[in-house]
Parts: sequence; C-alpha cells; structure tokens
Amino acid sequence: MAKAVPTFTFMLSICIPTYRYDVRALATELLRQATAVKGPVEILVYDDASPNDEDWGRSELRRLAGIRYVELKTNLGRAAIRNKMARDAQYDHLVMMDADGWPNPDFVSRYFEEVERKPQLPLIVTGGRTYAPTPPPDHRYHLHWWYGSQRESKTVARRKADGALGFQSNNFMVSKALLLRHPFPDNFEGYGHEDTVWGQQFVAEDVTICHYDNPVVHLGLEPNDVFLRKQEQAIFNLRLLKNESPHLRTRLIDLADKLPFLPAIARMAPERTLMDYLITRERPNLYALDLLKLRWWGKTE
Repeated sequence: MAKAVPTFTFMLSICIPTYRYDVRALATELLRQATAVKGPVEILVYDDASPNDEDWGRSELRRLAGIRYVELKTNLGRAAIRNKMARDAQYDHLVMMDADGWPNPDFVSRYFEEVERKPQLPLIVTGGRTYAPTPPPDHRYHLHWWYGSQRESKTVARRKADGALGFQSNNFMVSKALLLRHPFPDNFEGYGHEDTVWGQQFVAEDVTICHYDNPVVHLGLEPNDVFLRKQEQAIFNLRLLKNESPHLRTRLIDLADKLPFLPAIARMAPERTLMDYLITRERPNLYALDLLKLRWWGKTE
C-alpha cells in the first residue's frame, strides 16, 4: 500500500541565502521533499552578489523550475539578506537555512508537523546541526570538523537546556511577522554572532524558542586558517554586539565575566604558536582555541 501523503493547512517559504556556494543539489532535494507534502511550499534562493570567479551553479539555477532565484547586485551580508528574504517571502512561516547544510529526508514535512502541533505559539523552532560522522581525509579541514562535531552538534536535550543560548540560525523556522518585527541586526559588517544577539533578544519577550529534532548536516567545512580568521572576526563582532546589548551571553562571555583575569592570562600565550598548533594538528585540542578566543576577547577591550 502506498504511503499516504500528509495534508497540511498552512504555507511555508524556505529561504536559502548563498554566497560563493553551489546550491543546485540542495535546491533539487528540497523541491523533491516539497512534492511529498500536501501544502504550498516556495523555495527562495538569493545569491548575495557572488563574484564571477566561478559559475557557482548560477546558469542551472536560473533555469530550475520551482524556485525563486535572485542574484543580488550588491552584497548585503549575512544578516541583511535574511531580512530581505523575509520581506520578499509570500507565506507566513519561514524556514531559514544555510546554503551549506544538507537536510534529512523528512526535513520539510517535519517542520510542517511542528507547526501543526504548536499553531498558537509566537513561533521559533530550531532544527539543529550535525556533522559527518568521521573527519574529512584532508587534514586542512580538521579543525572546523572537530569544532563543529564537539561544540556545535548538540542533542535536542542539550539545546533545550541551553535555551536561547542554544539558538542556531543555520536551520530554523519562524513566523514571518515575528522576524519582520525583530529583524536580524545588520548594522555591522563581517562574520559572526548576529544570530546570537537575535536569538537572545527573545529572553525578555513572550516568545518560545522550541528545540526540535530536524537536523541538517553542515557540509561547508573551511580550511583551518580560514576558519581561524573567521573566528577572530566573530570575536570582534561579539564585542561590538555586547557593547550594544549588555544582556548578551555566550560561553566565552560567561567565562570571561566569571574569571575576568583569564583574558589577561591568555594574552601571555603567543598567538602565532596557538594558531600554528591548531592549524597543523590532525586532532587539535579545542581548549587551545578557547585560549586563543580569550586572547582575542581581551584585545578588544
């Protein structure tokens, strides 16, 4: 007997911002999943002004039926492009998904089912992030994999215990009205932590962040040196955001607040030595990365 196709009463806009990343396979997979549910689904793919050094799948995406593909002329950045896609989406529930994530086979239907269960909530649902079960064969990508596997890939129970601290913007669902009322902070440039401040603003609001088992696999590993440069930029941005939002919390902020002498001690460790260790080790000790982050945090004071 054929499996019954579930019928749902609301409509979903899946929003995928991309920059220098080929999302053809992801768009095709989401189109396949969308046909397996009885409910309107639109898929938006916005290219954030990727350079022309490669095609990035654009030629095929322009012809791919069933998605709304837009190539922006000016780079908006990670926060502003999400806000724009929310404004442009035609449906009342949005799924925001990073371009380098790969959905589980029931990704679309699981989000539909979650809204059906909680129709009255001011809704934010995070689905979670996982990594491949084994590190990549190229050691140049090991630092990102180890960090992601040990620090970012969390069980639903752990994310629930973390509350707003467990919010991740790579894979979440939100009502369009809520995101338009509370857009992502787009008044700074660079990489990092715009999702941290966005998720934590709801601690003082009557909004529930639901942690749900609907993960995507993070595929876009970056070389060790690139990963470290982005981590440094993220610490710089975190300081700016902390200055604007004193309530902001992260594991690093909590540690520095509890033991304020740590950043000063961390500055005694040679930065280049720490970076060389993290870049060259096949299985780096992530406490060395913590020390490096504390060093960067102390430099921003």
